[in-house]
Amino acid sequence: MIYDQESCHTVSMYTNTLMLDYYRTSDLPRIGAPVDYYFHNDCAREDMPDYKLYVMMNVFRLTDEEREVILQKARKNHAVVLWLYAPGFINPDADLVMDNENIEQLTGFKTGRIDHTCSPRFKITSLKHPAVRYAAEDRRYGYIDRDVHSNVWLENVILPAYMNPGFYIDDPEAEILGTYCELGLPAYGLKEMDGWTSVYCAPQILRAELLASLAEYAGCHLYNKDDDILCANKNFVMIHASYKGTHTLYFKNPCSPFEVYEKKYYGHNITRLELEMRLGDTLMFSLCGEC
Repeated sequence: MIYDQESCHTVSMYTNTLMLDYYRTSDLPRIGAPVDYYFHNDCAREDMPDYKLYVMMNVFRLTDEEREVILQKARKNHAVVLWLYAPGFINPDADLVMDNENIEQLTGFKTGRIDHTCSPRFKITSLKHPAVRYAAEDRRYGYIDRDVHSNVWLENVILPAYMNPGFYIDDPEAEILGTYCELGLPAYGLKEMDGWTSVYCAPQILRAELLASLAEYAGCHLYNKDDDILCANKNFVMIHASYKGTHTLYFKNPCSPFEVYEKKYYGHNITRLELEMRLGDTLMFSLCGEC
């Protein structure tokens, strides 16, 4: 996940809170794969690892130099880059500082702009595409539909979903994956670029199963596909159940998962583990023996 500090000052508090706080809490831990967090400036660092998927959370304001650094990073291993909402819309080095062409120059997508308040809800229209393989046909995307609360326990803090301005894909060369429910305009698409793959989600957020689909499309390993909360690294996997029933973990390599609190093995030399869990149950497994 790639963030930008300066862009926080270019959008409303609503957009910042939605994309940087509530979205991070509601959906990012549910994609079934580990997530690392960086600022876009880190892309220039030699010690930043190369990833298969980069999610550009709020890179709304980027200079020419910053844009090139990000694209060079993506080209190093033909990565997939997901852009949210208004990537690069503001370029202080351009003749038109705020312009749709600034988005195209960064993402490769020609876009249109909706200069009034509009709904971000969209539906997936290309359900057979592997980049959306876990999408639900009847689900509406582009907003948070989970129960999210602030640190003070009040009623649900999520406001009705809206955008102003809104953006849409206006590019005949793009592969359209989803369209706005209200406007019928392209909202989500994919485009092969020179040495990398560009994916643009014009609404502010992309639900967990669509992120998971994109991660798998990019070649990432998914430890879980059940919408559970998951944290993982090379030594440990933690799962927090989102419902009562059967939950499945998929390991990268054969291993002997050892639950660190129960102090017992759940199998030996396995790549798949089915667990019966209740809502809210948490299990943490060591993948490298007892600890």
